[in-house]
Amino acid sequence: MHISVDVHNYMETLVGQILSADDFKRRYDHEQLADLACLALSQLRPVYIRHDIDFLSTLPEARLVKLKQFAQDAVEAGETMIKNDRRQNPEFREVPVVVATSRYDDDLELEWYESPIISHQTEHQKEK
Repeated sequence: MHISVDVHNYMETLVGQILSADDFKRRYDHEQLADLACLALSQLRPVYIRHDIDFLSTLPEARLVKLKQFAQDAVEAGETMIKNDRRQNPEFREVPVVVATSRYDDDLELEWYESPIISHQTEHQKEK
């Protein structure tokens, strides 16, 4: 198994669909699009899947719309950083650009497709 071939983050697909629009290709060069993809994906909770068709066939449409909106919002937020790229100003070349907040909440309940295969109970706890 090659994890990079067999498993992928579906949010990459959604962000890629947004960035492949002609509007983005006209406004940004290849390097800026790559930066924008990184900025957007860093804000999104990953959804790892094996096959798009299997995932999409069981995903409720309302949830897909929500995932697409999350991707759109993340791209728009990343776009402001690309437009105001501090690296273009020689005065700020030594200052790193850091995104301090993420767009997802780790305390949210898991989605139906995110339920763990193995419970957190150990065998010792089960015996009691």
